Amino acid sequence: MSRYRSYGSLDDQVLSEGDRGFRGIDSYQEKTSLEGGFVETSENMRLVGDLAETRKGIDFLAGAVTLTYSAGTEQVFASTLFSDPATGLEFVVVATKDKAIIWNDANNSGIAIDYPGGEVVAEADGASFVQSMEKLILFRGKNKTPLEWDGDYSSPTDFVVKANASPGSGNIQCPNTDYGVFFRNRLIIPQPTDSKYSILMSNLLDTDVYTPGDAQFRINKGSADFLVGFYPYQEDQLIVFMRNSIHMINNIATVSAANTYEITRQHGCVARKSIAQSGPQTFFLSDNGVIVLSPGTDPAKGLGVAISKVTGETIPMTRQIQDQFEDVNFAHADKACGVVYDNKYFLAVPTGSSTVPNAIFVYNLLTSTWVSVDSYPAMAGSLAFHVDDWVICSHGSNPTKRRLFACNDTGWYLMGENASDDSGRKIGSSSESGTTAIAGKLVTRAYTLGNQEVKRWRRGQLGVNTVNNDAFNIKVNTLDPDASTTVLSHTASGTEEALLRFGTGRTRGYGAQVEINVTAGRPSFRHVSLDAIQDGLNMRTEVA
Repeated sequence: MSRYRSYGSLDDQVLSEGDRGFRGIDSYQEKTSLEGGFVETSENMRLVGDLAETRKGIDFLAGAVTLTYSAGTEQVFASTLFSDPATGLEFVVVATKDKAIIWNDANNSGIAIDYPGGEVVAEADGASFVQSMEKLILFRGKNKTPLEWDGDYSSPTDFVVKANASPGSGNIQCPNTDYGVFFRNRLIIPQPTDSKYSILMSNLLDTDVYTPGDAQFRINKGSADFLVGFYPYQEDQLIVFMRNSIHMINNIATVSAANTYEITRQHGCVARKSIAQSGPQTFFLSDNGVIVLSPGTDPAKGLGVAISKVTGETIPMTRQIQDQFEDVNFAHADKACGVVYDNKYFLAVPTGSSTVPNAIFVYNLLTSTWVSVDSYPAMAGSLAFHVDDWVICSHGSNPTKRRLFACNDTGWYLMGENASDDSGRKIGSSSESGTTAIAGKLVTRAYTLGNQEVKRWRRGQLGVNTVNNDAFNIKVNTLDPDASTTVLSHTASGTEEALLRFGTGRTRGYGAQVEINVTAGRPSFRHVSLDAIQDGLNMRTEVA
């Protein structure tokens, strides 16, 4: 809007445009076409309400565990949550070469649960855990027998080989497999020894005995499709994710009455660990980006009543950042992993030439927008920080609350904890060798004052909240002609709620963006605006 009420014929009109808050990222559209509140770039930031603030850092918590890390041999191969049904206590549990380690903040050095003699876990096993009632089962691929622990950590005994040598006529014991889900009192597993699209369900309350027939499902048999994963759903149903299609099995508790339904062939799932749920919605990574499945309705029961059908959205949830998803390394995207926590969907994916999930896309479920693409510092040696899996586990005191942990081969990290990233350590490294400042970056949409004329950008202002030693710089990036000018560098001398004004050197351009680069601390930004001189009768042509 105009800064002054009226202008003379030779006066320069000063117009202002900006954003009163920040809602989400839209890097897919042209930057001059974005709606108010959307930004072109948000890296290592959180858009909370109308504020844009630097994300909190990671804290490495596996340093007190007695283990000598050795890449490929003595490292973390799998992780999950273990919850004791008797006490309600929760643990992060990880599988290493010859033992599992259960850990929480009351057992900071971890409790070792050994494997039986001669049994080990290796990187090629593709190991995974599942908790079945009070027991913990460790799958080690189709070439090794699953292991089982009784769940008694107060007087821990070793894992045992999971087997039932006498399952009874017509039954089989638990086969070797890659992963499983405990749902409706059954252990549900893929059966790779039968086919690449077979699912097998245990007998009720007995994960050692399986009855092929009613409890065996071959999904999309005869196609080039294959099983990627499955996930429990409402009303006694199981969503089955194939590589090129999605299906559903109902009546899990009564498999003799179960039926299978095809949901869609338009999308398939790239990565089993990318599947996550928020209420009735299910998110997963497809070849086209992140897809959300939503419940259908039954007209006979009334509009809005969920039935045994779900529908997949035709437009990916990643539309607003689809250009950034072009950088996902889909040759290794099967390692991607997602989780819903704190009203957000966190998706870790490999990008560029990385073969491990090194970037985290963050989606805010409250605003239905993507709010950040996070990156992290290098770990020990030449390793890049990455996420092999997520675990949500009770942690801390006053109060104890469920917190998000990122797990990888070097150990586990508490997410959203510090003002900087605790990097450079691996499991068993008790001393913190250094921390890394979080490099936040926010680039606004391009302001054009609603027309396509070239303007002279004169000044701007930024609303910011800081504490002592927070540091950032501000750039103004103009379009046509393109230029980038650092207009302000600021280091806070105390806690303040400030309105920072800056000049732009009267740079020329059709449009202009404000770029904020955080170099230390966790400042938050409230609003931003730029002023420009509109063409007037005394506007002189300037050489760019």
